[in-house]
Amino acid sequence: MILNLKARFTDHPAYQYAFAALLVLLLTFLAHGLNNYLPYTSLLLVFLAGVFLVSTLTSHGPAIVASLLSFLSFNFFFTEPYFTFDVIHQSDIATLVLFLLVALLTVDMASRMRRAISHYQQSLKRLTNFYDFSQKMSSATDVETVMDIMMQSVRSFLGHATDVVMAETSETAIFVKHQGDSKVYPNEATFRQVLTKDLDTFCWHKGWRFFPIRLGQKTLGLVAINKRLNDKESKGIQTFCHLTSLALHRIKLVNELAQTKLHAETEQLRSALLSSVSHDLRTPLSSIIGAGTSVIEYDHALSIEDRQALLKSIVEEAQRLDRHIQNLLDMTRFGNDQVKLERDWVDIHDIIHSAIKRMPPATNGVHFDAEIDVQDTIIHVHGLLIEQAIVNLLDNAVKVSTENALVKIKAHQDDSSLHIDIIDTGPGIPDEDKEKVFDMFYSLSRGDNQTSHGLGLAICRGMIGAHGGHVAALNNPDGKGTLMRISLPLNSNTTSGS
Repeated sequence: MILNLKARFTDHPAYQYAFAALLVLLLTFLAHGLNNYLPYTSLLLVFLAGVFLVSTLTSHGPAIVASLLSFLSFNFFFTEPYFTFDVIHQSDIATLVLFLLVALLTVDMASRMRRAISHYQQSLKRLTNFYDFSQKMSSATDVETVMDIMMQSVRSFLGHATDVVMAETSETAIFVKHQGDSKVYPNEATFRQVLTKDLDTFCWHKGWRFFPIRLGQKTLGLVAINKRLNDKESKGIQTFCHLTSLALHRIKLVNELAQTKLHAETEQLRSALLSSVSHDLRTPLSSIIGAGTSVIEYDHALSIEDRQALLKSIVEEAQRLDRHIQNLLDMTRFGNDQVKLERDWVDIHDIIHSAIKRMPPATNGVHFDAEIDVQDTIIHVHGLLIEQAIVNLLDNAVKVSTENALVKIKAHQDDSSLHIDIIDTGPGIPDEDKEKVFDMFYSLSRGDNQTSHGLGLAICRGMIGAHGGHVAALNNPDGKGTLMRISLPLNSNTTSGS
């Protein structure tokens, strides 16, 4: 209630004086009613309380008026002779003078207290503005957002009637943004002209005050304000500029770090690609060249069986080389988001058995066994992509399997997904590497041996991910080996699309 009264009278000086006079009048009636119960000198405390209330709620002038009116009212109504301003008792004179001194001292102390509170409130408001500003700046991720936050905060700090223009400078251009009602504001040419002055604090130019946003000896931008500012406001704007410079510098460092990281990853990928090409492509090429050279040079010395074996080796290695090249092309398509799903209703039996037929005869005698246990074998997918994903997993299982091993393919489902498991009996994958094997060109070390997974598993995850599914490496529940699980959402089978 007191705060509401204070807010009401603070903006109207005439109301403040009227409030002081009215309060003294009311206190006079109250003192008259208490006069029969209290010594008349005690009534001065009532008037003193009124003076303190006026001093708290209004300014210095109305409080002094209330002190004087209280002094005159008490003299006129409560000291002998009554209803005159004469004083016949010396004790009353001392009492009145002491009351007036105490009242004026109360007014002065209340005014000091009010000014101190006002100062602390303003300081707290400024600190709150700076804190909110720094919090917003810490989450800004681009220059345009920083500029918007800067201008909004300055307008809130100075008043929304203020026009604010900000320019962010770079080595090649100046980006200018404006907030406010003014239709005429500094353009890029004006900012360039001000930048030549190499400001340290601020300057006036064509009716606008320019503040530099500096970090060290470099100017990152300028802020222009069309308002005359006092010292506190100028210092506040300089603080905003300093915080903005830190935010702009942070964004620049983040961008540079991202570019550096991207460059490093590009170099790493290039090295991995060269390594993979040298291993995955040159190996079948060497076999093809060796077998072809033997057929040409020893044609007449070779038996029909040897010639057929060499020609078969050429075909198998050529198919292997074709798979590696297809993997490279697929990885490029997935990396550039150029894959368009062409869904159709296909039978999971056909997909799995077709993938098995595409596998060339394994040199280590590995064979396959399919077990399909699903209620509805018809699924709505891009059949060739799912088939290729299974081929990649089967090829990976053959690489790690021992001689004459069995690779199992199991299809089953739960309430939300269709699962296709490819289970091998190889050495298995450590828990810490189960996710890394899906990275391009990741090589898994096992003692003195090293198994390279090339692009196959990475492409498999991309193919299944395009369907909204997932591929994961799990432990073989039967013991030795790895279980690669393809999970496809069943809800995709109820919608059509391409």
